[in-house]
Amino acid sequence: MKVKKKATRHRLAVALVALALLVHGWGCAHLRNAATGSLIEDVATATSRHDDVALVSQAIPTYLLLLEGLVEGSPDDLNLRLAAAQMYVGYATLVEADDPERASRLYGRAKRHGLRALATKRKVAPLLAAPFEEFSHIAEELDSGDLELVFWVASSWGAWISTNLNSMAALADLPRVILLMEWIIGQDEGYQNGGPHIFLGIYHAALPPSFGGNLDKSLNHFQRALALSEEKSLMVFVQMARFYARRVFDRELYVSLLNRALESPVNGNPGLILQNAVAKRMARRLLGQVDEFF
Repeated sequence: MKVKKKATRHRLAVALVALALLVHGWGCAHLRNAATGSLIEDVATATSRHDDVALVSQAIPTYLLLLEGLVEGSPDDLNLRLAAAQMYVGYATLVEADDPERASRLYGRAKRHGLRALATKRKVAPLLAAPFEEFSHIAEELDSGDLELVFWVASSWGAWISTNLNSMAALADLPRVILLMEWIIGQDEGYQNGGPHIFLGIYHAALPPSFGGNLDKSLNHFQRALALSEEKSLMVFVQMARFYARRVFDRELYVSLLNRALESPVNGNPGLILQNAVAKRMARRLLGQVDEFF
């Protein structure tokens, strides 16, 4: 037992020393890269499995500043850029209901980090700012190993667009995000518990037909996301209520979906605990607004 405790204290000491080196910029690049890879992965995992939304909301800004500092030192590091995009999207989701303008700025940072990460792929970089016809060839330069990268680029980009719907420039980018999400579905339909289906379900419900919206497609995407997540991703219920049920003006469906989110366990999928806790918080708020929508 003493040996085990001593080993645990040793690992903790090593972790703290590594973190100190990262924060203060000491040590060689090799140490920084090795330590950050493990630290970033561990923090992301621990965060996704935490059920205290308030605690995570308070903790993430410090981690984001740490990431920004690391990016300053290694601006072309794909993994650091990707981690920053992912964490900014997560944090913006937590604050969006209370401060949409701030969330939009955070999504913008996530988008910039994501696109910089994608631009580290030499053949992809020239396509990012090209007209859509040229951009559409991006799939030819991607492979299955790019799933995580493409998902977070598309998620951050799409989230930024969703908070800038009054901007024609932002809306003009939407076909690019849709193309990336559809590419992910073609590679792995169940990726991120059907996350691309959730995005496309929201898109088809939120926009009018003249912009590509389609309520039948929206319903199909939400239903597919529920099936792929085995109904353990409570955010699907919430977003389906928020966008589809309200769009078709179905009060009964709206209330039913939100109650499903509230009645389901938060820990049905260990990797979705934080997301599910956020979904429950959103569901309670949306239920309180039911008379405003119907």
